[in-house]
Amino acid sequence: MTDLEFIAALDLARDARLHPPPGPRPGPFEALRRGEASADIDVAVGGRLRAAVNAGSLVSFVAGVTPAEKSDVLFSTQLAQRAASARHDRHTATDAWYEVYVAVLERLGWAGESFAFSERRSGSGTFRMDRSALDVIATVATGNQLAILVKAIEVMKNLADEDGAIRVFELQAQAERSGNFQLGAVERSANGALSLAIGAFRFEASDRRRRSLFWTWGSEEIRFWAAARKMTLNQEHYAGLRAAVKEKLGAEAGDYLAALPIA
Repeated sequence: MTDLEFIAALDLARDARLHPPPGPRPGPFEALRRGEASADIDVAVGGRLRAAVNAGSLVSFVAGVTPAEKSDVLFSTQLAQRAASARHDRHTATDAWYEVYVAVLERLGWAGESFAFSERRSGSGTFRMDRSALDVIATVATGNQLAILVKAIEVMKNLADEDGAIRVFELQAQAERSGNFQLGAVERSANGALSLAIGAFRFEASDRRRRSLFWTWGSEEIRFWAAARKMTLNQEHYAGLRAAVKEKLGAEAGDYLAALPIA
């Protein structure tokens, strides 16, 4: 099976809760949601996009990544998430979910080591997922990648509960008392390649809470597993798949995206 045939054969998860109601929905991804033929992330946001919620992921961009490259990153990683969710429950069959997620990314041209999850524990009586996650990503991220990701998480923490980014992330990354999410930062490396420092995380909690990523938990109230890897996109390979990925995602791609207001 060729990579194009592989993409065409994928089933994608569709979350009706994310489908916008009739009427205008402001934001840089509105053109995508309207299904305009010329719409694209790079056209919609220009060079201004610094970070976005993309289904159950938060992706940030170091300065120097072009709008078209941001589009490639967001579309390819969304396709991997939704293909994995069509095959396995994101929250109850996490290991199988990540097998599909990684397999799709590799077919699209992303290369890197596999995720190796380990449980993270707090040395004190409290636990914050966002802080623990940043500690994990710091093992694979450059200084610039870590800095933009820290800024993106801080902006997200201060958003109102009804903000689109919070809504998309919580609907995709959390279910009842468990969750599965990714945090990543993209940078153009010295050789011109796109490098993604990404952390993958899953948790089980004693109860369901809004904004669980930023909650201060008791150390006995939550179990948290994490993995991090560095990935590089083969842009020449992806160029031959770009149109097929966009066609597969269609206008629904915009429903899973919400930009973060980073200056």
